[in-house]
Amino acid sequence: MRIVICGGGTAGCVVAARLSEEPGCEVILLERGPHYPPGAWPSELSHAFRIIKETHDWQWFARAGASPRLVHVPRGRVVGGSSVTNGAIALRGHPEHYDEWDEWIDGWGWESWLPWFRRLEADRDHGSQPYHGADGPITISRWPRDTWFELQERFAQAAQAAGHSWVDDHNAPGALGIGPVPLNMVDGVRQTPADHYLAPALANRDNISLITGLTVDRIEMDGDRAVAVHTIDESGATARHGADAVVMALGTYATPAALLRSGIGPEDELSRHAITQRINLPVGLGMQDHPKISYRFDIGLPVPEWPNPWFQCLLTGEVEVAGERRVYQVMPYSGQNEAGQRFTDINVQVSDARSRRGRVRLGSPDPFGQPALEMGWLEDDGDRAVAVAAGEKLMTVSRTAPLADVLSPWANIADPDQVLRTVETFHHPVGTCRMGRADDPGAVTDGDGRVRDCDGLWIMDASIMARVPSANTHLAVIAMAERLADGFRSTVPS
Repeated sequence: MRIVICGGGTAGCVVAARLSEEPGCEVILLERGPHYPPGAWPSELSHAFRIIKETHDWQWFARAGASPRLVHVPRGRVVGGSSVTNGAIALRGHPEHYDEWDEWIDGWGWESWLPWFRRLEADRDHGSQPYHGADGPITISRWPRDTWFELQERFAQAAQAAGHSWVDDHNAPGALGIGPVPLNMVDGVRQTPADHYLAPALANRDNISLITGLTVDRIEMDGDRAVAVHTIDESGATARHGADAVVMALGTYATPAALLRSGIGPEDELSRHAITQRINLPVGLGMQDHPKISYRFDIGLPVPEWPNPWFQCLLTGEVEVAGERRVYQVMPYSGQNEAGQRFTDINVQVSDARSRRGRVRLGSPDPFGQPALEMGWLEDDGDRAVAVAAGEKLMTVSRTAPLADVLSPWANIADPDQVLRTVETFHHPVGTCRMGRADDPGAVTDGDGRVRDCDGLWIMDASIMARVPSANTHLAVIAMAERLADGFRSTVPS
């Protein structure tokens, strides 16, 4: 069986590695960005200290939902995708928010996720716990508290003084409080699926190949069956990659765009670009992402020299909105120095985001063009109320000793419009090709990632997630890719 996988990001690396374990499969992985073997990463990509926006990024911008601004939405343009450029935060989220997937799809509750989370991780600190893994491909660790920068330590002490509990493991089911943030890193070096899934597969198997420098244009259909992937390289040369099965793993923004260029999507969107509709599916609709709201403070402390970890601790809390318990997170940065001014951003994330109003459209049929991204942040009244309430919780911590002794808030920080003035992405978009039951008019795939009304086409990236987890999506994407690849393998003829 010849399998063409579109996209060598987090999900694509995992799926390609796992499917190549089947001797009867020939796996071809297509990626636009460059490939760096283990140990050959450029210095700005090898560390796990902060999000990388300056290089290896698509430089895409989006409408910010309830705010009229355009904002940068970083996505990694490199083999390994955003796992190579993100902040390396390795959180799972709360079990009850996975259980809520039952609203859209059967069999995807928390207990079904747990084996896959355990399979992927080697948790250095908590691997002996029954809800953790000790020998998976991705190492997870935390900065020891005695190595924290002073601002991180003061934030933790102030959070406890303000009534928040201490938590050793933010990935323990239902964890709430202040404690070390789990990271997929070892001694400051990020641990990615590119190194720990794809690289061993490329080194040890002859049934897998990686082709870089290619942009996926469209999927070729023969009736209702996917039979090939058409690509374009930087010079404009085109190629056709025949396939027995096509797996989309371009991500929440680019997967729906490629499907739309292929004629798979809503008639109103396709007709805008004179694309003939081949399959009518709600592609590009229902995007969710975590809104991030930033609060900036001058700091009366020395700023650590770069490079340094931007974050070492994390506060997970809850507020009540309209009678419901809603989860938020607060992450303090260690500080920076620009033109002699020392300041820090402390960021609030609406972790339990509910808004489903975002959308991906085509900017044009040009595969090199940026999709039109409408994020939907804070368009839901409840999400906005959570953001405001979580901001108030943060300000309480900021006014509590010993943090209050070294922070001075910037002007207008208490403005009621703060959430709209500063809202950005926390880099966790999902749901633009959502999975669902057979009778669900909003579903693009089934629970195995098969595209509805289409043979030979699967999606195995964050675009099919039914609900954004209440945490960073990185671990969830790896776990889901593991699960979907395993299900696919069960269908491969022996």
